[in-house]
Amino acid sequence: MVFVSAKSGPPNIGDPPSMFTVQYFDEQGNMTIRSGGKRTWRCNNPGALLKSPYSMSKDRRAIGSAGFGEYEYAVYPDYETGHEALIVMLRGSRYRNLTLLEASIRYVKEDPGHGPKIAKMSNLDPNRKISSLSDEEFERCWKAIEKNERWEVGEEDFIPRGIISGVHKKRGVITEYLVCVNKESIWLPKQDAIKWTMEGKLHAILVHMKNGNHYLRPEYGQHGFVIIT
Repeated sequence: MVFVSAKSGPPNIGDPPSMFTVQYFDEQGNMTIRSGGKRTWRCNNPGALLKSPYSMSKDRRAIGSAGFGEYEYAVYPDYETGHEALIVMLRGSRYRNLTLLEASIRYVKEDPGHGPKIAKMSNLDPNRKISSLSDEEFERCWKAIEKNERWEVGEEDFIPRGIISGVHKKRGVITEYLVCVNKESIWLPKQDAIKWTMEGKLHAILVHMKNGNHYLRPEYGQHGFVIIT
């Protein structure tokens, strides 16, 4: 499945706010919710790169961000893209001429023990500059960083987005919507269809009227709803 956008979701019931979920969306608008595990897996971000002009740049191909409070992380479409973002960052101009200790201070300001820990895990001199590392040594370095951030798989929930293929009207007012989800069609009362739309489960636009009422209309560029008698 190819994800094209992502955003933060609420934590599961009973979880602290720091256990934010991540909502991924594919080209059809279907949603996959990642919960549990570690933030690196939930965000496809093995280096736990915070949201920044670098991590969210066009070249890095982030599809959104997610997090809690000041800790907002870039979200990538897959592990490979997130891993590439870490590698390019370490080899880039802002890091390559720093020692492992200096790079850690810039990379993880809130954890002064990060540098010595990475040096020990990778069996490298903490005073070595990143630019001086051989390919094999550099691989040990980034593997230590990713191992320290911990990639732990949680749970995924797939929520397909339904399509309205028809409506029932009573005295000129829509009362039910015929919704196709996973090739199955069901009739939804108007209030249920509105609720589904608010939750992102339907391809429709929710319109708020001045009198407080709501109604649904097709998404931009789509045909009007077919009246089924």
